[in-house]
Amino acid sequence: MFHPTFARYALIACSTLLIFTPPLFSSEYQLPSKPLQDVVKQTKKVSTRLSDNGQWLAILTPRTHPSIEHLARKELKLAGLRLSPKQLIPSRVKFSYLNIELVNLKQVNLSKTGSDNSELSQAPIHIEIPQGVELTNVQFSPDSRYLSFIGLSDTGADLYLYEIETKLTRVINPKRLNATLGLNYRWLNSSKGVITNLASKAPNIKAKSTSITPNISETLGKKAPRRTYQDLLKNPSDEARFSALTTSQLTLISLDGNTTNIGQPGINISYHLSPDDNYLLVKRIAPPFSHMVKYYDFAQSVEIFHTSGKKLSTLALLESSEYRPPGSDSVRKGPRMIHWRSDKPSTLAFAKALDKGDSRVKASHRDQLLQLDAPFNLAPKPLVNTPWRISQVKWGEQNRALITERHSDKKQMRVSFLNTEASSEPQLVLWYQKAIRDTYKDPGKLYRTQAYNKGKPLGRVFHTENNTLLHYGLGASPQGYQPFLKSLTLKNTDEQPAGYLSNTLWRSSDKQLETVRYVVDLQPLTLVLNRQSNDTPSHLVLLNVESGKEKVLYRNPQSLNAFKGMSRQLVKYKREDGVPLSGVLYLPSNYNKEDGPLPVLMWAYPREYKNAEVASQVNYSENQYTQISPKGPVPFVANGFAVFDRVAMPIIGEGKDKPNDSFRTQLVNNAQAAIDTLVTMGVADRDRVAIGGHSYGAFMVANLLAHSDLFAAGIARSGAYNRSLTPFGFQHEKRNYWEAPSLYQQISPFTHADKIDEPLLLMHGEMDSNSGTYPMQSARLFKAIRGLGGQARLTTFPYESHSYKAKESILHMLWEQESWLKQHLQQPKLTGGSERSNNKALTPQVSLH
Repeated sequence: MFHPTFARYALIACSTLLIFTPPLFSSEYQLPSKPLQDVVKQTKKVSTRLSDNGQWLAILTPRTHPSIEHLARKELKLAGLRLSPKQLIPSRVKFSYLNIELVNLKQVNLSKTGSDNSELSQAPIHIEIPQGVELTNVQFSPDSRYLSFIGLSDTGADLYLYEIETKLTRVINPKRLNATLGLNYRWLNSSKGVITNLASKAPNIKAKSTSITPNISETLGKKAPRRTYQDLLKNPSDEARFSALTTSQLTLISLDGNTTNIGQPGINISYHLSPDDNYLLVKRIAPPFSHMVKYYDFAQSVEIFHTSGKKLSTLALLESSEYRPPGSDSVRKGPRMIHWRSDKPSTLAFAKALDKGDSRVKASHRDQLLQLDAPFNLAPKPLVNTPWRISQVKWGEQNRALITERHSDKKQMRVSFLNTEASSEPQLVLWYQKAIRDTYKDPGKLYRTQAYNKGKPLGRVFHTENNTLLHYGLGASPQGYQPFLKSLTLKNTDEQPAGYLSNTLWRSSDKQLETVRYVVDLQPLTLVLNRQSNDTPSHLVLLNVESGKEKVLYRNPQSLNAFKGMSRQLVKYKREDGVPLSGVLYLPSNYNKEDGPLPVLMWAYPREYKNAEVASQVNYSENQYTQISPKGPVPFVANGFAVFDRVAMPIIGEGKDKPNDSFRTQLVNNAQAAIDTLVTMGVADRDRVAIGGHSYGAFMVANLLAHSDLFAAGIARSGAYNRSLTPFGFQHEKRNYWEAPSLYQQISPFTHADKIDEPLLLMHGEMDSNSGTYPMQSARLFKAIRGLGGQARLTTFPYESHSYKAKESILHMLWEQESWLKQHLQQPKLTGGSERSNNKALTPQVSLH
């Protein structure tokens, strides 16, 4: 059994809960059945990096689930950050790795397709990692000679450098990093050094006021319609700690060991090198700090430094985003998206709102794209005005850019080319426009390469040759995924609309799902592919497209024997109003319809759309390997359940209608159609269907139990149930509570807790940092159900945030769900929601800590 110090969690059962066996009320973490334990223990998929010269492929083995002891280490919650004050790093690192292997792609001997691909001709290079160190932010140097990474240990973060030729690893920072605002560093494009934040001095985080004083907030009549954030600053003591912990010295570290301080110590929120390595664009924050928004929305100064350390100018002073106007496309005033043009030595580009950042204002043009050349002392040059809000700018060869605009109210986006050196005034030349969620029209990623100026390397740009670029993607379609690599030739640059010629250079096999991970070389066309099939996990393959020769570079292990033989199929159906829907159905091994209907676990997440055509799109491949996640529903196939996963729950608002105006009706219609389909197929027992979801999916679960009698039970994890506690919007709803009070009431399952007459399992992380999903949301709904005589169970997990991380927590989460489903779906059949509610034995309320 796990250490009792970390075995505390809240188990609160209502007075009407059915009698369980004694282990249910144990105050220690529980283990699910062995097949579910194996899902947690399985090896995670590897990550990769490709060197700029296409020679080296780094294969990174990710860390498995951390222990609860790891999560329980001391942390401070300040301005939306969770920090380890001792280590000066984030206390919860999202991605870290245990080891690295290097494959030399230039020495891989390719074989004919179908020949023996089991072994590489040369063993990968294993990089030795110091004991007790975890890796993150792994990068190749621009010249591909080095592999760098940040190593995390009990003492803090260090920057490691591995020289590929000599196979030697060393720490290059003279003092530890200050990574409180991110585990970041940047290579010089010359590969002669890196820039990062170093600890300026030992932070004094214990300093407090000698007297106890009230915490005071004040509003002075200026609107600040921000969402409900957690872990914010609350008082002067928090402000002092935040400043002490995040103040660092931005430093250029040369590979020969020399260091250059860039300006004075400050709170450096971000920093970017010009492509010629001469200048640094630095964003800094300074008091007064906001108590309403997270650190990245604090007021900022945007400053330009020379890499010699000298400050050249202040480009902009940006006010706090707490005063940003409401609306999906509203932005703060002043320059934003300030960045270096990766195709120019020292040219800045940025967007600026033409409507004062307020998307509610009618305007023929929302944004303007501008550029500013060194030495940055002249007025910026306007490049183009855009009718919609600019959300992304990508630079390419031949003075070309790709501009992405969004119109969130219309749920639309469009991407256009811009020739910044056109003989006449630069114009946007549309490439494509699509609904934001339209995956069928998604062109995927652009092939990028290194730009050069007079033989010296600059940044990475998308490759354009003879007005042609390469792009690759999943190729979602009504027939399923059809991954591709295509060339796109822009035929007419001065006409609207432009003419394009598209040519498919490679497409995935029909018998396997193959996706492009990297374009290694153009002559001959060489790719690194992810390849998988319905019975073979994803593995890495090096392919010469012209010759068809290939070699397997890495295979993921396959070890979940309990799920072998499990069937999977895409089920298409329609809801009452004719909207096409779909879901993925998993059935246990050796199941036959003659065996009779099964208990079913459905799992879903509602999504908003502006048209039914996009809402009905299919994102699936019959060749896709089922990677079983412990956080999803598929593990319960091992318990004999049918699992209907990714069940479509579109909420559609066409024309002037808002999606949420009919949220409840559409939600129930979606669920009704799914259950009717499974019953008609002979798979589902209508009286033994449970519904589950996480976050907004949990909100869905509570609403379905309140407004229908379709389900025998529900599982709701980390949800929000009372929308009056998120008064300035939620998910994609931008109307505030005072603009649509009836909507907020109708859509909140808390308001209708008296109608939740099916058993509901609630789970929540005790330290949930997600906007709106306070742990109080689950506690209040549970207390409402308990007070109204309903049936519910609440489990909260110590030290866990919105998504549970610790191995102990995930195993116990699976045990909770497994026990709940067995109790409520494998009991003798009942005939309706009311009978389920009344057929209960009484037990005392239990709360164990």
